[in-house]
Amino acid sequence: MASLMANGQQVNLAILVLENIYDGLNTVEISPKPVDMSHSFPIHFVYAWLAYYFKTRYSIWQELCSPKMMRFSGEGGARYYEPQEAHKQIHKTEFISWVCNMLVKDGPFKFVHDGHAEELNHNYFVAIHSSYLTLRQGGRFIIEPYSPHRFGRQFGYYQDVPRTLKYDTRVTSLEEELRYWRLCALSKSSSKAWFSCLPTNAKKLCSEAYKAWWVKVHRTFFMTTLHV
Repeated sequence: MASLMANGQQVNLAILVLENIYDGLNTVEISPKPVDMSHSFPIHFVYAWLAYYFKTRYSIWQELCSPKMMRFSGEGGARYYEPQEAHKQIHKTEFISWVCNMLVKDGPFKFVHDGHAEELNHNYFVAIHSSYLTLRQGGRFIIEPYSPHRFGRQFGYYQDVPRTLKYDTRVTSLEEELRYWRLCALSKSSSKAWFSCLPTNAKKLCSEAYKAWWVKVHRTFFMTTLHV
């Protein structure tokens, strides 16, 4: 694979990286003692995500063609928080860069997934449609559901109450994993989608039902577990 990439072969690494992160975070969540676990995953992408959306690091100058995460490289770029400050930074919506990864368009844009779209538009379409992420680790074949409808405001869409998958499979066979991979990275599905333009206030893009659901779900969790 490294040789293919060195020779100019394009490989979709985003699916593999994101699946590796999902698998790692799930392992941390179910571990009775996370501090002692030996499972590894690319946590630096998570740090970059936090920095990009929540401004948890100072940014540095970046060339236009370089990866976004390079804006936050270096130990000296980290911001340090007391527990109360960290809670406010993450939980209070005024600190969130809601649409920092949206495509910038003059207006709503109708996308047709016919194989003739620009690469950037195609990649954006892959990011906004539901699918399953796949990862192979030796003889272990892992899949994770990818459900962008749960964070639609990042793409300029209204957020409604997220539903639960009827079939939530996490381990599969090689044949099924290949099928899910092809569905996720498919280039000519003939699907159509509207790409939203930048909203003036993305945090307000949610239904009344979602607001009621969110209050019911998190209750006082973010306050009573602050010490943890």
